[in-house]
Amino acid sequence: MTAFPAKHQKLQAAMKNGLMNFISATKASKPRRRPHLWLVPPASKPLPAPQVAQIDPVALTVLAVNRLGLATFRSSTSGKVATVSVPDARTAEIFRAALREMEKIRRTDRLVDVVVAGDDGAAPGPGDRAGNRGRDAVKA
Repeated sequence: MTAFPAKHQKLQAAMKNGLMNFISATKASKPRRRPHLWLVPPASKPLPAPQVAQIDPVALTVLAVNRLGLATFRSSTSGKVATVSVPDARTAEIFRAALREMEKIRRTDRLVDVVVAGDDGAAPGPGDRAGNRGRDAVKA
């Protein structure tokens, strides 16, 4: 085995001593106590959530793809108002919120009206400009 030069051995000893001092300084002088579990208040039982009519996420996705997707495609290519009918008010609310978010990217998504299947007229949009939508698409 080859012996290291004296300088290297001194450096090695200094590094070892420094590392040992560092390790001994970082060790806790007393062992740490575990926190007492009785100090933590017991977890309260969660309140039951109010029962709201649950919408099936699969059915909602199918509706969005089959109805809303086609309507946004038609309105973006033709520039005319497209109306989408949905079965209930909750679904209409979700679709309108989705269209408001999509309007930020595609301006032609404001041409899509969402109506509940039982309604006769178009759904009131932001600013109730449902009648002016076809004319605005040409300017945009």
